[in-house]
Amino acid sequence: MFNSKKSQIVASLVLLMVGGLCIWFIVLPFFAIGPGLPPPAGMPEWYVPGCGTRMENGTLIEVRSVAEIFELIDDRIIGESPSCFPAVSQYCGYANCRRTGSDDQYLIAAWYFDDEKKFLQSERDLYQYLEKHGRVSTVELDISEEISEEIKRRENRSAWGPTFGPKSFDATKYESEITSGFFLVYKKPFLEGRDDYFIVYYGAMGSVDLSKQRPLLKKLIAASYYLNESGTVGGLKEK
Repeated sequence: MFNSKKSQIVASLVLLMVGGLCIWFIVLPFFAIGPGLPPPAGMPEWYVPGCGTRMENGTLIEVRSVAEIFELIDDRIIGESPSCFPAVSQYCGYANCRRTGSDDQYLIAAWYFDDEKKFLQSERDLYQYLEKHGRVSTVELDISEEISEEIKRRENRSAWGPTFGPKSFDATKYESEITSGFFLVYKKPFLEGRDDYFIVYYGAMGSVDLSKQRPLLKKLIAASYYLNESGTVGGLKEK
């Protein structure tokens, strides 16, 4: 009788230990990579908008709108850089947009890095390329108003993401005959202990007056802005 109870206790302890180990190995990767984060190849999707869906009168319909006044042209391209910029990272992607009710076209492109040294070298390489092919300068952007509008526009705020970062920051202004817009660098937007770096471009296509396009591009930036408290945002560094 005693031995039987003792065996049951031992068996229960063994089961608890096995269960604990299973939970540990399941939960550990979750904390290591963060909740819901894709692998490196899918990371550019974080800042490049894709098609969504919504229910309307009981029917699931495709949503191609971006920041309300833009709509996607075709699907986003993941794994390629747009032809107007070099492939500074193998983890890249872009999407072409059209301003609703017009033929004006826009571009959102993202390059992702999970290694700081590679990121810093690519940042320098990209800056040098931009200097050779256009005009580069540093400007300050304030998207406070655009962020507020975007929050009001979205019915489910939690489906968007953290916007704890600064609403006013430096950006790299780029002007050329092919495209003109702004480059932003998001550093460690998810967790402080993770090496995540993004270079993201928001631009208008063709020869345009960037000063007139600036309010529209700020809406695009606000629509994909994502930054936790530990992250930083700014422009490209030359050196």
